[in-house]
Amino acid sequence: MLEAPLFAFLGALMVNLTMTPWVIRILRDRDMLDIPNARSSHDTPTPRGGGIVIVATWCLGMVSTWALRFPLPNLGILAPDGFVISATIGMCVLAILGYVDDRRDLNPILKLIIQIAVGAQALYLSGLRLADPGLPFGISWDLGPWGWLFGLVWLVGFTNIYNFMDGINGLAFTQLIFGGTTFCMLGVSTGDYELAISGALAAGSAAGILKYNFPKANVFMGDVGTLPIGFLLALMGLRAAFGPRSQGISFIIPVLILWPFLYDGTFTLINRLVHGRNPVRPHRSHLYQRLLVLGLSHQSITIRYGLAMIFCSVAGFGMQYYSLQISQMLLAVILLFSGFYTYRTVRKVRAHETQNGNPET
Repeated sequence: MLEAPLFAFLGALMVNLTMTPWVIRILRDRDMLDIPNARSSHDTPTPRGGGIVIVATWCLGMVSTWALRFPLPNLGILAPDGFVISATIGMCVLAILGYVDDRRDLNPILKLIIQIAVGAQALYLSGLRLADPGLPFGISWDLGPWGWLFGLVWLVGFTNIYNFMDGINGLAFTQLIFGGTTFCMLGVSTGDYELAISGALAAGSAAGILKYNFPKANVFMGDVGTLPIGFLLALMGLRAAFGPRSQGISFIIPVLILWPFLYDGTFTLINRLVHGRNPVRPHRSHLYQRLLVLGLSHQSITIRYGLAMIFCSVAGFGMQYYSLQISQMLLAVILLFSGFYTYRTVRKVRAHETQNGNPET
């Protein structure tokens, strides 16, 4: 089964390496530029919207897989399932939403309503829900009908977290590469063909455009890319844990695979709510942005987060084989490190910002 995902990864990689320069020229011609402001992490106008290449490559790759009937007769797959259909619909709708938002800022409430509708159709067509939180305590906890609501929160929540985390060179692409690769390997290990191809296409597409965003940014992903990609990663997480071939896969596994983004985004949201700040108002209080304020370079921050992504992905993937005790130990290590990182970063940046007269901490 490894041949098809490998073919998908390499095909997406080559397509995006070739197509991205052409897309960059189009974005410049259409004046789709990200103009630096007080919150920006860049200082020159840069084309915004390169993420459309990833969305287009993934959608065309999935359609081509079915149209060409990749020669894997032992899989017995006759037609796309609800996961493929709902993911394609959702990504297309969110790409359009992101494109319009890149051109002119939309009302956050309108964006949220559309995201909820996209998430709802994904759950309905795929039949997926967050059935069990997957806590590593050896206890199964069926959420029943609440699983649909928690599944919707998961999809909409991570869609926005991924969007918010796209703030420095290479960071969002790196999460997609490692996340997509790990979901692909989960699909291979469980015999889930759709998940394996989906993860391979996502990872290959991101790898193909990475050189144009890291270490120097010639193009940004833009909302046209971050919204559908965040949605795809979250939906792959549900597919991995609750899909038709997910035996032995706990929901804690996709949580760990996406942990660096999940933790940073969730902490920032809770922190702003606790301090009475508008959670949807633009800001620079994410943990990775605090490192930038401290003087770390884009390259240094992305490499640090990338190492964390590798560790969390390996830990998450291995949990299908680890004993309960080892899984608990790994989770404890990740939580302790996350807390230590948060404490040191917030303490240092709060003092630094106070010295520069910036009250936002």
